[in-house]
Amino acid sequence: MTMAMNMKNFKQQGLSIIELMVSTAVGMIILAGVSSVYMSTLTSTSSTLKASKLNQELSTLMSVMTADIHRAGVWGNANFTTPQTNPFNQVNTTALEVVYGIGNDNPIPEANYVADAGSCIVYTYDANLDGVLDDSDIMGFRLNNGVVEMRQSGDVVNNAAHISCNNANDTWIPVTDSRLVSVTQLDISLKDSECINTREPNGIDDDSDAATNDDVEMNCYAAGMVPAVGSGNITVETRNIEIALAGELATDGTVNVQLNQTVRVRNDLVRIR
Repeated sequence: MTMAMNMKNFKQQGLSIIELMVSTAVGMIILAGVSSVYMSTLTSTSSTLKASKLNQELSTLMSVMTADIHRAGVWGNANFTTPQTNPFNQVNTTALEVVYGIGNDNPIPEANYVADAGSCIVYTYDANLDGVLDDSDIMGFRLNNGVVEMRQSGDVVNNAAHISCNNANDTWIPVTDSRLVSVTQLDISLKDSECINTREPNGIDDDSDAATNDDVEMNCYAAGMVPAVGSGNITVETRNIEIALAGELATDGTVNVQLNQTVRVRNDLVRIR
């Protein structure tokens, strides 16, 4: 009887409408915070992955370029007593040149090495080590409308010189995919190269500065010190190529990467002026 009365007088306890509204609001705030953190993390992760992918693409390209440029002037049947006869290192014919670009197909003159950079580099090396200049020995890289292209071969029959980025009979192939990457910069510079004139010390004040046999007179890239054609001066050029490469994702221009690297050409350029 007593138990029955107690059950009858028992009132079920629950949340009031205000408590329910407050708890719902708190839950929504927490959910919004969690969602915001999740979306921020997702966006950050996506951007990181995009940047990593772009960086990997450009790093691979840079590695390919530096490794190949490093070989410029290699001669399979090298005659170390007369390096100036190297058929893969003849100025105005096969020697490495930095060219302003496809729109200005002129090699950068020595006097402009410090100031100027180009978007194309051409060179040759003895790929099959047979000592003879073949079509497959003619190499280069150029920037063409957002795509970096590699010169796969040239034409030794129809082209007397191989210092052009526009020879009609050369074969250029893309090494970057325009659907993935847009290359916005390819600047190639010879500014860190050095040239020694072996005529020094000659005891002559060649630069008219009241001093003889100084560093300026020995530097055949210095203003007024470039030996004249036919002078008979023997020069030795150590070529250091500085490359600045930049690009962005083709689908997202806000994701961009820039790389810089210097490559030392293995073979010095020895020539009689």
